[in-house]
Amino acid sequence: MIATVSSGMICICVALLLATTSTTTHGFSSAPVMFGVLATGSGIRCSQLSAEKSGSPISKSTEPQIFQASLYDKPIVLIGSSSSGQGNELERLGASVVRHSRKGKLWPLSSPDQVSSLVGHLPALSSQDIVILDLDLLDKKNKQNDDHFDFASSVVKELYETHGLLSIYINVQHAVPTELEQRVVIPYTDFELCLKDEDSESDADWEHVEWELQRLLARAFLPPAIPGATEPSVNTASLLMGDHAFFLSLSFPHISHVEPYVKAMCGDTDAMEFRADLLEAREDRFEVLHQHQLLRKLCRPHAKRVPALPGYGGHVPVLDDVMPVVYTVRTAHQAGTWPDDSSEDIDRMMDTLELGLRSGVEVLDVESAWTEASKEKLLQQAHDRYATQILGSHHVVGKTITTVEAVALFAQCMLEGRAHGAKLVLSIDDQSLDSQAYEAAQISMQEHKIPHISLVLADIGKRSRILNIPFTPVTHESLPFAAAPGQMTARELMDARVDPSVDTSPAFASPLLCPKRYAILGHNIAYSVSPQMQGAAFEATGLPHVYGRADVEMVDEFINGELWNAPNFGGCSVTIPHKQAIMPHLDELTDAAQTIGSVNTVIAVVDDAKSGTRTLLGDNTDWKGIYYPLQRKLSSSSGGGGGGDGDGKKNGGCALILGGGGTARAAAYAATQLGLTPLYYNRTPKKVADLAATFGGIVLTHIAPDGQQDEPALNHDKDTIVLNREWCQTHSDTPIVAVLSTLPASVGFTLPQWLLQRGGSDDENDDTMCGGGVEVVLDVNYKPYHTALLTQATDAGIPVIRGSEMLWEQGVGQFELWTHRTAPYKVMKDVVLSNCLPPPTEDDNEESVSVVEQQVEAKELSTTSSIK
Repeated sequence: MIATVSSGMICICVALLLATTSTTTHGFSSAPVMFGVLATGSGIRCSQLSAEKSGSPISKSTEPQIFQASLYDKPIVLIGSSSSGQGNELERLGASVVRHSRKGKLWPLSSPDQVSSLVGHLPALSSQDIVILDLDLLDKKNKQNDDHFDFASSVVKELYETHGLLSIYINVQHAVPTELEQRVVIPYTDFELCLKDEDSESDADWEHVEWELQRLLARAFLPPAIPGATEPSVNTASLLMGDHAFFLSLSFPHISHVEPYVKAMCGDTDAMEFRADLLEAREDRFEVLHQHQLLRKLCRPHAKRVPALPGYGGHVPVLDDVMPVVYTVRTAHQAGTWPDDSSEDIDRMMDTLELGLRSGVEVLDVESAWTEASKEKLLQQAHDRYATQILGSHHVVGKTITTVEAVALFAQCMLEGRAHGAKLVLSIDDQSLDSQAYEAAQISMQEHKIPHISLVLADIGKRSRILNIPFTPVTHESLPFAAAPGQMTARELMDARVDPSVDTSPAFASPLLCPKRYAILGHNIAYSVSPQMQGAAFEATGLPHVYGRADVEMVDEFINGELWNAPNFGGCSVTIPHKQAIMPHLDELTDAAQTIGSVNTVIAVVDDAKSGTRTLLGDNTDWKGIYYPLQRKLSSSSGGGGGGDGDGKKNGGCALILGGGGTARAAAYAATQLGLTPLYYNRTPKKVADLAATFGGIVLTHIAPDGQQDEPALNHDKDTIVLNREWCQTHSDTPIVAVLSTLPASVGFTLPQWLLQRGGSDDENDDTMCGGGVEVVLDVNYKPYHTALLTQATDAGIPVIRGSEMLWEQGVGQFELWTHRTAPYKVMKDVVLSNCLPPPTEDDNEESVSVVEQQVEAKELSTTSSIK
């Protein structure tokens, strides 16, 4: 991190800002720099849906709709019309969702009776169920009076507005009449997937269409990003727009022109900027959406340093090949090409920005210069219905301004507290001012705790790009031209930031990026995969750090050693037997580390770059290695169900935790964060009593073996709690939905078979399940790959989470704590799998086939993971 500018300068600038009186002119913002339509003072009305222009629009509901996976458990609606002939695109896509989720069913609607049946069944349906609303089929069967759209319109409106169902427009080109699309389909859907020739093309093209729908569903179920949030999560701007992250500005008139360069570009960038204003077909909403999908398709095979996108539904894989997209419509007076001389121009620009929301982009660039009224509808939609992060931006073109004015513009880029990041680009005419944007950002960050991107236009501003640590726009050496004068490549910027000879004033660090040293601290740790995993992550993201092993019998050996005391010590992973012994040597502990009672991650936070003073912070990511895989496997009714972060609220399920050591405490913490009630079972019950005291829950003294599950517990005293069928029936409102084993693999522990038996009998008196059925079994051991418990669960048809998954997931958490940026999820996952997957054997053909299947599942249907 870079230290801020001097407090004296901050005080002077703040005083000047307070003394500056801003005036508000009707029709435009009170920002110091105004262009185009802003200067007319004629008033710009709030951009409306393009449906308004067609005659009789239906207004979209303004009520916020929470689609977050842990909160939304209603069916999903696919709306549109399939192509002529045998296309049947809607039903094929719906079937693919059901197939991936392994739950739910299709609900095709083509008659009033089917609609009534669906509405009657809604309380019993979940987000695994897919409603197919083919408008052409519905219209042909249900024409009313002279308006062919009456019935279809009423159904679309009822499902979306009355019942609050997540609705996605499957836009098969030319399939839906324009009037119906404008009046009904666009206003009453939130996301949109465009199909042109994919149905008639190769299987790979159709596979990408299915993947695109999975991506949209995953985006829909993400928790909303919170402006200013710094706690790492699946949707945190401080990571996506984090330190030494880059987005590559594309300036092609058609995205297909990217193809020759995309493999090289994906190697050292973290996001792609989709410049809609530069497209030849920018006025064609279908083409804009379809080209955005094309960009995703081209990037998929080469995306290696991208974060994980939690999949939709409990059994859908983590998507680890989604290149984040920054969606931009840059206007003419803001260094772009979109016309901005009239209110109609701005309306069309806002409509085009809305396509970014509908296509599920990660970051939406919203120019701050326009009036609050013109931005209001777009920003309200983003807040109420989408997980997209908003980047408030402003470009000062062709004139210079003061630092005080620049700070005011950063405040304008906050978009009234709705922005997750702020980007300010200045113009200068004197090389000595090339740090002005940086200085303004440092001042603004004292009040606004979001990522600040601070740049200066043209070649004269190249040093500003070196100084700008978060989310820098870049070009690439393989491209025939840069998107803007002065842009540098990611490699050029990283080389400059590690070069001590580069002038980094007024930053108080030279070089800006100091190569740091990390290690895993433990004893007898030659087996550890962490050095390979973290080393690969540093390499993939272009960071100059190194990661090794610190194998010591006593923690004092490490504390008194060279690495711990080195000025470039960045932190360490901690494993047994030192997770508790390291704690007295740390300056601060996070809440998670304090509650769990152990530390697996040390972060050396530099307090003063000049003096080298530091704070040693202890954290625990073991629980995240359990939490995230578990959360993605569980259904929403039992505490999981997709991409959200837990809120700790009870959801009616229990987690059976086996073992009583330090990892059991992390498991208990993860369970409570998922809203599950812990049940503890250990050979020595007293050993887990302190877990119940800390995390709540119940200590079990016995688990009834097979054949005795129906016998009453008559021979046990009042302090004995036996897990048997009677207990399950008594606690049927809190069924055991997860089993979390922290026992050593060498124990060979398995559960009684009756506890894992699945339901499905037609006999209503068949009560073989324990209160509803175990949904997932997790074993923290990553070697051997097949533990006895996981083999038992697999044979019983229960999804499993392997220790290898826990391993890379907690490592992802460590990487993000150390680097303040997103981790290259797939890189880390692949390293772990290459070290943990057992090789196929020729001696056992059946086992060989099984291993191959598991390798495919690990790579294509993996759910989560972690690292030690």
